[in-house]
Order: sequence, then structure tokens, then C-alpha cells
Amino acid sequence: MQNQHSATGPSRPLLGVCVMVTRPANEPEPLSERLRAMGAAVIVQPAICISPPADWRPVDEALARLGEYDWLVFSSANGVRYWFDRMQTQIAGVSPTFRFPKLAAMGPGTADELARYGCKADLVPEQFRAESLADALTQDAAGRRFLLARASRGREVLAERLTAAGAIVEEVVVYTSTDVDRPSAEAAALLRAGKIDWITVTSSAIARSLAKLFGDELRRAKLASISPITSGVLRDLGFEPAAEAAEYTLAGLTEAVAGHQ
Repeated sequence: MQNQHSATGPSRPLLGVCVMVTRPANEPEPLSERLRAMGAAVIVQPAICISPPADWRPVDEALARLGEYDWLVFSSANGVRYWFDRMQTQIAGVSPTFRFPKLAAMGPGTADELARYGCKADLVPEQFRAESLADALTQDAAGRRFLLARASRGREVLAERLTAAGAIVEEVVVYTSTDVDRPSAEAAALLRAGKIDWITVTSSAIARSLAKLFGDELRRAKLASISPITSGVLRDLGFEPAAEAAEYTLAGLTEAVAGHQ
């Protein structure tokens, strides 16, 4: 691949490279678009599935009391999407005089999703991970009420840090994340044959699911991790990432893959 890379020029550095994208199938896929724009052949093999929560009642109850919170915190674009789509269906139950809380977004992708719904994030941390968001929010957290709109599974760092700082924290599951049971026959065959050059890993949940889906055959491709947290999970599972995004975004991940060709 090195010779191909040097001959393609800066605009198409991934020409001739096959990349497996493992993000959920039911969400917009800017990562695939970015990779294809750089010349890559993209195989989409979701490692996790995203779906509505099993019970909307806690979300609806939080929506009805939205004016009570000082901060509404989103850790992913999925959380924004499910929250606001539900809010639009339940708007009659929300007081027209409520004071909308301040909005915090884990990273630029989450902030961009807020913008799609006409909202501007009041806070986006410099580093796009829970620890940095916690650092920013805990400076003035004591006695304030935080609502965390989250997945059915995930890290507890943010809630723990805010609670320790004296905040009143509520968490509500706005979407469910589950592992994919088995890979597609095409993806499994291509990986087994050594025809996939890179596999993107964009969350800890995806890292764990990939290890279950493919086992040792995951070593037949290079792994590109979106962040040090995700890289740490991969290492715990016995897989060393070949590239890690310098900026913990999909754009940063794309650049990491292109820079390691």
C-alpha cells in the first residue's frame, strides 16, 4: 500500500485501501463519506445497534421538568437525536414558560447535531472525552442540577465527578446500545482473506463488540482508534491500535488512517 499511497497525491491518499467502518448502521455516516472522499473502499460492518429506550417514561418525566435543570448534558450525537425527536412528540407536555437549561456537548459532532435542532452548545470541552467535560462542568457544579442524556451503557465518569463536586445529578437513558450478534458473510470473508487494511474503532463499546465478533481474526487488519480511552480498551482486550486520532473526532480518525499509510 505504501507505493500506491505515494503515487496518489495528497487529495486521495487512501486510494486502493479498504477500510471497515463499524459504527451503527442507522445513523448518518460522515466517516464513510470522508474515507471515500480520500479514495478508500469502504466496507460497512456495524459492531453495535442503536435503538430507542425500552421505556420512554423516564425521558418524558424529565422533559416535563426540563425547566428545573441548570444543565442538560449530551455525550453523543445519538443522544441529541433521540432526545430532541422525543421532545418534538411530547412538546404539549412541556410548560411554555420553562427556562431551557444550558447545553453541554462532549465534542464538535455532538455540538453539530445540536445545531441541526436549532440549539447552540454552551459548553464543548477542549478535549472530547468525559474527563475533560467533567473538568469544565465541575468548576461551578455545587448545588446545581444536571440532567445527563445518555446511552443504556457507557462510562460513569461524568456522573461520578459531578456528584463528587456537589452537583445534583440525574441520568436518563435516551437510546439503547446493543452488540451485533454476527458479522455479515462478506465482511467476515474479506477480513479472513486479509483484504481489509483498516478497521475503525470509534468507541469502547465498539471495541468490545469487535473483539467478540471477530476474535483473533481482528489482527488481520490494522486498528484505528478514535481516542486514548478507546485505545486503552483495545489494549485490555489484547489488540494494539496501529493509529490513534490526535483530535478525538471522525475527521481526526480519518487523518490518522491517512497518515499511517
